[in-house]
Amino acid sequence: MRYTHLQRIGLVMLSVALFVFSFGMTGAAVPPHIGYGFNIAYPDSPRVAAIGFDWIKTFGDAPCPNRLPVKVLVRIDVDGHTDLNAWRNSVRALAQSRLGCIEAFEIGNEPNLDASYGWAVAPNAVDYTAALCAAYEEIKDVSSSTKVISAGLAPTGRVVGTWNGHPGHNGYYQDEREFLKEMLAADAGNCLDAVGYHPYGFSADYDVEPDVDSPDPARKCVNGFCFRGVEKLYEIMQAHGLGSTQVWATEWGWITDPPAHCKNLPEWQGRLWQIVSEQKQADNLRGAFEHADAHWPWMGGMFVFNLDFNLADWYDECEQMRYYAVANRPAETVLTDMPKRPVLSTARLDVQVESIGALIAAADQPLTRTVTVAIGNSGSVAMTWAAQSDTGAALIPALTPISGTLAPDESQTISVMWTSGMRPVGVYTGTIVLSAVPADTINAPAAIPITLVVAEQVYENTLPLITK
Repeated sequence: MRYTHLQRIGLVMLSVALFVFSFGMTGAAVPPHIGYGFNIAYPDSPRVAAIGFDWIKTFGDAPCPNRLPVKVLVRIDVDGHTDLNAWRNSVRALAQSRLGCIEAFEIGNEPNLDASYGWAVAPNAVDYTAALCAAYEEIKDVSSSTKVISAGLAPTGRVVGTWNGHPGHNGYYQDEREFLKEMLAADAGNCLDAVGYHPYGFSADYDVEPDVDSPDPARKCVNGFCFRGVEKLYEIMQAHGLGSTQVWATEWGWITDPPAHCKNLPEWQGRLWQIVSEQKQADNLRGAFEHADAHWPWMGGMFVFNLDFNLADWYDECEQMRYYAVANRPAETVLTDMPKRPVLSTARLDVQVESIGALIAAADQPLTRTVTVAIGNSGSVAMTWAAQSDTGAALIPALTPISGTLAPDESQTISVMWTSGMRPVGVYTGTIVLSAVPADTINAPAAIPITLVVAEQVYENTLPLITK
């Protein structure tokens, strides 16, 4: 073969190795899907399905073996007094007993607080991470597809000072941003599928930018006290290499007005400034879902606090959790009418490459090269896949493995090996075909073309360096 100078340069850019032309996962992009969820008092409430939501969060338990028609997140309580060995055993037993009935566990609650519902002693991110990682190991050993969410951090605002070497800490609670940094420095990123946070709206409208002051309470987000305060947590995750990890808003919402006599009680004194009207609560909840769906591809499950605590007879009239509820308030109608992005109800085959190509010189033969191709399942049900080469083609690569099973959000690699004996100068092609079950798997079957160019000579030309 003869090549012009420009053709020679183009060939050198390919070199003599095997090249994979990768453009990300093939197939049309899947729009980000928000998990529409509620914290719930009655797990079997028909209101969830009637509203059109697909997740609930329960506290410490979940119905089993008769699973619910929605996905379930279960919060497991943990605090600073936990014996890790006993903790491992209890978590493993719970995961085994709830196998097939739930989709995710949240490990703890607001561990950056020392309150009885938080870490119970002075918050310590390293100690919490040890408990998180122990739980992660046990749960994943029972079921690799069950998601593990770190405890929803409480928004504390910017805490001044240092306690025992911990910045943003006063001995009682720690700035959630500093706590997250310490968690990630302790390697928590390898022990979770998503970072939990509680982006309550406080007095601010759903779209208020974080860390911005205003004389209008509805536009005020000093110290990140607003729904979009979660953006600051995600920035920290990006800085620590977790930009592809989701955030789950495991509690969030707006509180409404209680009866007048409740406002005089001590437990309401720190909440009066946060009160919004019932219509404002409804508008903010819908706006928050729509904002997250439109702007936050990194947001996963969003669990409104709460659906029906106002219907639970074990809470007295003035219990503040009753006034976050949406049942029998305008928010119930607004969230029911809100358009929701549908969930994929099948598997989706994702392939890392669109084609594989190689260029070699005839004199370099015989030659063997191997490349790995990643495949994944971004659907909502398990997928069984199979790979085979076109045996009638001129180029027939060997594949390892040739089949497997992928749970939702799982991926693996296939080794593609080809051998060129003493082929004449020319172009040789082949195809790898990937099939999948169930039959309605999106993007299946998928074909990956392979091209081998055998040239008389490959020129080692180098493009000139161009600088301004």
